[in-house]
Amino acid sequence: MQLHVNFPYLGVSLIIWNFLMGLFKFCRQRQTVDHILVLISLAMLLIGLPAMADELIMKDGSRLLGSVVSNDGNDTIEFTTTYAGVIKVKWAEVDELKSDKPVIVLLKNAQVRKITGAKNTEAGIVTSNASGLSETIPTAEVAHFNPEPWRLGEGWNWTGHTNAVLNYERGNSEKDQYATDVDMTFRKIDDRFKFYGDYDREKSNDVLTDDDWRLSGRYDHFVDKKLYYGGKLGLEHDRFADLRLRSILGPVVGYEFYQSTLMNLDVAGGPMYVDEDFYDADNRDYVAFGWNLEFDRYLITDRVQFYHRHRGLLEVEAVENLVWDAWTGFRFPIYAGIMLSTELLLEYDGGASDGIDKTDTTYNVKLGYKW
Repeated sequence: MQLHVNFPYLGVSLIIWNFLMGLFKFCRQRQTVDHILVLISLAMLLIGLPAMADELIMKDGSRLLGSVVSNDGNDTIEFTTTYAGVIKVKWAEVDELKSDKPVIVLLKNAQVRKITGAKNTEAGIVTSNASGLSETIPTAEVAHFNPEPWRLGEGWNWTGHTNAVLNYERGNSEKDQYATDVDMTFRKIDDRFKFYGDYDREKSNDVLTDDDWRLSGRYDHFVDKKLYYGGKLGLEHDRFADLRLRSILGPVVGYEFYQSTLMNLDVAGGPMYVDEDFYDADNRDYVAFGWNLEFDRYLITDRVQFYHRHRGLLEVEAVENLVWDAWTGFRFPIYAGIMLSTELLLEYDGGASDGIDKTDTTYNVKLGYKW
């Protein structure tokens, strides 16, 4: 719910204003005390019209006026005010919520309530609606206040990150590095598409020293709020690991343990068919068990976010052939979605050809954008 002007009261105010302007002109013509007193009384009535807004009454007795934005599945409410922008208020510290416009409450069983008031009690949240009916809802059953439209089955939600690393060095040595990555998620209530891609190219003294990229896509269908199944397709290239193209295809089963602004944890895995095309070594294909893990959590709300994600492939008939990549780092929000990141990337390929290092370690400082 955005901060808004209450249009019924705005219409009434305009009508009274126009009436006062006409009356003012009449009073100036007549110049009588009685007429002037009437004008003053009506002006005070107009000034006294209530400015309608949501109100939070805190347990310490203080009051906040503004609009409820959401609570996004955690224990805080985002509340918009004219004097401090969006602030986060702990629901446990709220005694009562009053609203001039229905607030949508989404329960964990997918039921929806439209309320105009809610009182925080030991028995739960005692709600009231526009009809004056009251209902007590256990706090643990409330999923969201004013949820995003996709949680109500209305359209898709699009989120993602993109980052870039640029290095242009001239002097005793010449070095050019270009690296970028992007991940995107499209989500409905029961369906989700996830895409990831990265590219890294580096030259030193006009000699190519790094050239690799990854692309992957996954579709998930949720059978309940957390459990899902789907399929994955991945493509990889690494010139200096002798890998022309690795193709990965297979079904997955996964579980979304947490999903909120504060913390996310998602794990998926399944059997994969892997086909590897090399520049010099013999090509091969095999069946492997593949998995993905994605985790992030704000250590300091809206200031410092820790993240870790990795993916792996373990060949069923040759367990020494393990492919494992892990990204671990911290994100620091700067302003309006712009983020600074520090990251450690570990890449391990147990099936690498002779003469090629099995492990690569990369340290990155990235500038990116989150939406």
